[in-house]
Amino acid sequence: MVNANDFLQLCKQHQYDLFSGTPCSYLKPLINAVIDDPEIQYLPATNEGDAVAMICGASLNNRKGVVMFQNSGLGNAVNPLTSLSFPFRFPFIMIVTHRGQPGGPADEPQHELMGKVTEEMLDTLKIGWEHFPDDVPQLQAAFQRALDYIKKTDLPYAFVLRKGTIESQELKSPPPELPLGKRTFSFSETIGKRYEERLTRTEALREILAFKHPDDILVATTGKTGRELYALGDTPDQLYMVGSMGCASSFALGAAICSPERRWVVIDGDAAALMRLGNLASVGHFQPSNYLHVLLDNEINDSTGGQSTVSPNVSFSAVAQACGYGQVFAADCAEALTSILQKLEKNSGPVLIHFRIRKGSPKDLGRPAIKPYEVKQRLMSHLAAGQPIDRRGRE
Repeated sequence: MVNANDFLQLCKQHQYDLFSGTPCSYLKPLINAVIDDPEIQYLPATNEGDAVAMICGASLNNRKGVVMFQNSGLGNAVNPLTSLSFPFRFPFIMIVTHRGQPGGPADEPQHELMGKVTEEMLDTLKIGWEHFPDDVPQLQAAFQRALDYIKKTDLPYAFVLRKGTIESQELKSPPPELPLGKRTFSFSETIGKRYEERLTRTEALREILAFKHPDDILVATTGKTGRELYALGDTPDQLYMVGSMGCASSFALGAAICSPERRWVVIDGDAAALMRLGNLASVGHFQPSNYLHVLLDNEINDSTGGQSTVSPNVSFSAVAQACGYGQVFAADCAEALTSILQKLEKNSGPVLIHFRIRKGSPKDLGRPAIKPYEVKQRLMSHLAAGQPIDRRGRE
C-alpha cells in the first residue's frame, strides 16, 4: 500500500494542486488527505461530470487538476469527457475507483456490470490509463507516464484505483457549519409578456453584449446560443460550448474560482440548466463574486426541433436563491433586462438572471469556423495577456 501523501507530494511537485470529485469508500483516504492539505484546493462536486467541467474551466488559467470519482459515476462523466475535454483538449489526471472488480473483493450488486466494463470504457473513450500502483517507486514511474501522456496528447490520463491500494486516513478538518440564525427567502416573478411578444435569443444576446464589461469572459452553452453569439461577432473573450450540455455553468464556475480578477458571464439555456441543476448548489456554495449566470429560457429545445421543456413551471431564480446565489432576477422584457444589467456591479455575484425569450433563430445561422481547441487556446492567450476587448462598432 501507499500513503495518500505519497501521491499528493507528486501532485504538488508538478503543480497539480486543484482537485474535484465525488466520494467513494475506496477514495476515502485520498479525499481526506486532499481536504486536510492546506496547499491543495478541493472543489466538491454534485456530479462527476460537473467535476470534470470545473477542472476543465480551471485549466484555462493554467491550473493543473485531478478529478476523482467512483467508476459507477464514470457514466455521468462520459458527456463532458467526450464533448468537452476531448474536442477542446483539456488534460487532467483522473482517479477512477474499480468497484465490482472482476476477481476482486465481494461488492454490492449495483457495481457488477460497471466493474466488468470499467477498463473497456476507458479504452473506448480513448483515455490512457493504468492501475494505481501500490508502492512508491512504481507510483513515481506511473505518475511520470501520466505526465508524458498528457504532454503528448493534451488529453486526460486515468489511474484505476482498486480496494486497499491506499492506507486508511481519517479526516481531520471539521465540516463547515451553517451560521446560527434565521434565513428568509423571498422572491416573486411577474410574467408580463405573451410568448410571441418576448425577445428572440439574438436580441437578448445583443443586450448582454451591450452591457458587457471590457474584461468580462463569456461562456455560451451548446447549441444555438453559442452559434448566435459567434454570428454577432467572434472575439477572443468568448468560448462556445459545442457539447457537454448543461456543463457551461460548472465549467465557468471552475474558471471563475481560479480567475477572480475577471467576471465570468455564463449564457445558459433552460434545457441545459435543467439537465445539471445541481450545479446551482455548487455556485451557491463557492460564492464566486465574479460569476454572472444569465439563463435564456424559451421553454423549448430549439436546436432539436422545438420540443417543450418543463421550464414553464420552474422559477430558476427562486431555485438559485435557495441554493445561495447572492442576487437573483427574473424578467421577460427588454427594458427590465437592460435595467438589471446596467445596475449590476462587477463583483456582486453570484448573480442569476432568468430571462424568458421566444423561440427562433436567424435564417441561415452558421456554425463557428474556429475549432474548439483553437477557441480554448485563443482564450488562454487572451487571459494571459490581460487585455480588455473594445465592443464598439460590433453588430
